[in-house]
Amino acid sequence: MFKCVLPIAFSEQLQYVDMHFLICVANMTNNAELTCDFFLGQRLEILQPKKGYRAGIDALLLGSAAANFDSKNICELGSGVGVATLTCLARRMDNKNPPQKAIALEIDENAAALFAQNSNKNGFTDIAAIVNIDGLKPNSPYENKFDLVFSNPPYFDDFSKIRNPHESRHQAYVIGAPLLNWIKAMIRLVKANGRLLLIHRADRMYDIIDALQGRAGDIRILPIHPKTRENANRVLISAKKSSKAPTQILPPIFLRDSDNDKDYFPIIDEFCKGGQLDELKGLSE
Repeated sequence: MFKCVLPIAFSEQLQYVDMHFLICVANMTNNAELTCDFFLGQRLEILQPKKGYRAGIDALLLGSAAANFDSKNICELGSGVGVATLTCLARRMDNKNPPQKAIALEIDENAAALFAQNSNKNGFTDIAAIVNIDGLKPNSPYENKFDLVFSNPPYFDDFSKIRNPHESRHQAYVIGAPLLNWIKAMIRLVKANGRLLLIHRADRMYDIIDALQGRAGDIRILPIHPKTRENANRVLISAKKSSKAPTQILPPIFLRDSDNDKDYFPIIDEFCKGGQLDELKGLSE
């Protein structure tokens, strides 16, 4: 058994109350087989389903980019089992600059249960809380409360675009609501002049920029290329609510060499083990 601590009110500092105990992870995941994986070297120990959606480098990139923002109260919309949020917290704790509170909003109760377990396992229960709700719907206790809201929205519009579409991958990979709804939800959650951060498919970049028009500015785009000599397939995008500052395209990240595409570049390999990636700093500076 483990405790899920849910926020019920906000003041100058977030207030918390114990609402209920979640049933054990094995039951919440319908006895699904789990794996225990390490991220940031041995820094994070993460339980996640063996089949279906599994967190990887996208979550590491998102969480590491989020860690560069000096934000007191942060929120991840659609947190899954918690890799991005816990990556952010681990890096900020290691830099002796932790946020006051981190809230994760996750609609899937199985993933929310695993988030709570992972947060506890890695020692973040004092500053992190999981809320098992649909974060895309208006939730007045959470609106305009966060200095930073970050997200990895589902990438696809239909099941047929997923390789080997295990049932548990559908919600994480397939958009149940338009991407515009994710952007609007992030805008609602973040304070005035707060920052938004998301990672998504590069071919949706213009849709994201269009959704931010009139809502946020100072848009910064960081292309991520799977290999040298290949087009970017991901973008990290940050924006400032209510800003009218111009858009910037930042120097890109290349994960692998096209001539040796089995391995990450050494700097990317070190990043995955806990090292820094200077290109991410442009999203927040």
